[in-house]
Amino acid sequence: MAGALTDRHAIVTGAAQGLGLAIARTLAEAGARVALSDVQEEKAHAAARGLPGPSGRHLAIRADVTSSDQVAAMADAARRAFGRVDILVNNAGGSGTLPVADIEETSEELWDRIVDTNLKGAFLCCRALVPAMKAQRYGRIVNLSSVAARGSFGPLLTVGARLPYCAAKAGVQGLTYQLARDLGPWNITVNVVVPGFTLTEPGARVHGQFAELTESERRLLVGPIPAGRPGQPADIAWAVRFLTSDESGYVSGATLEVSGAA
Repeated sequence: MAGALTDRHAIVTGAAQGLGLAIARTLAEAGARVALSDVQEEKAHAAARGLPGPSGRHLAIRADVTSSDQVAAMADAARRAFGRVDILVNNAGGSGTLPVADIEETSEELWDRIVDTNLKGAFLCCRALVPAMKAQRYGRIVNLSSVAARGSFGPLLTVGARLPYCAAKAGVQGLTYQLARDLGPWNITVNVVVPGFTLTEPGARVHGQFAELTESERRLLVGPIPAGRPGQPADIAWAVRFLTSDESGYVSGATLEVSGAA
């Protein structure tokens, strides 16, 4: 079947909930065994148990992607459990819940924390997995960026550490383009998915904030989207699934924006 991931083994970071969990579920439904990495260990274990397949097919690993030691341990744990890792999805990231700060008010500590989570984390995960992918001469790496890399505004998109977040997500795209060129000779593809405004599951921060908006604020946010609606986790997950499949083998260094044409 086109897009099938039978006998493939994946790591998805930030996979305990939200987009990461939707991606993990979609890869599992396509036949992959999935290691769900997250700092929320209990949620990751519950998420792994909820994926399709027999008990023990999927794996939960606690890892902070900003720690090189924890990322190395995550990669080792997945390889021990699966024998190999074919797919890496760098989804972990975020901008936090702090109010937007102008550059004069952005501390170095805040800058480092957001850039480390969104950009350094992707770098560390790639560095940990690429040597084995080179040895097996196969790999699919998908990084998650954001339309915020172009700049951010609006009643929801101004929440969080906007300046370092936008800079980090732009950096993720640069990381993708260079790695794609570097790793092409080893049959390793590297691509970036760029979600637009996306509502995750009820109870998540952005979903709750959207529900609290006035009707005029919702129109302001959704109105510029030609598709007429916010994105759903499945929209992003299916884009990732394509880029992890054998059918996407000649697609590398590509930006796949999933934004409803916004």
